[in-house]
Amino acid sequence: MNKVRHAFLAAKNGEEVDTIIGAILTSDEKTKVGRRIEIAQHLLEGETFDEIRLGLKVGKDTVSKVEKLLSKNRVGFDLIFNREEKVEKEYKDKAYEETGSSKLLHKRIVYTGFRRKDVKR
Repeated sequence: MNKVRHAFLAAKNGEEVDTIIGAILTSDEKTKVGRRIEIAQHLLEGETFDEIRLGLKVGKDTVSKVEKLLSKNRVGFDLIFNREEKVEKEYKDKAYEETGSSKLLHKRIVYTGFRRKDVKR
């Protein structure tokens, strides 16, 4: 477990997180982990097993497994969701800006080049 922890703590930014995840997880493993997080989010939003199963095209066993993980490790999932919220807020604040003179009624929205990966840890 220490090796996994050290691997993730080695990342200084989102770009390095992607590099580390790509080095240690297969495409299938990344999908499974992402799906677990998504299922947990739906469970916390109060969706039923059947709604989650049909919406995400997963089995009842998968939803049940995630429900057990969520009940045992709520703090870990809260950390994930709180971080996601912070990243999305900073991204929305920095990714686009209005340009044009102050006399324009409708300013043009321009992408700044800021990416979610650019949010500091």
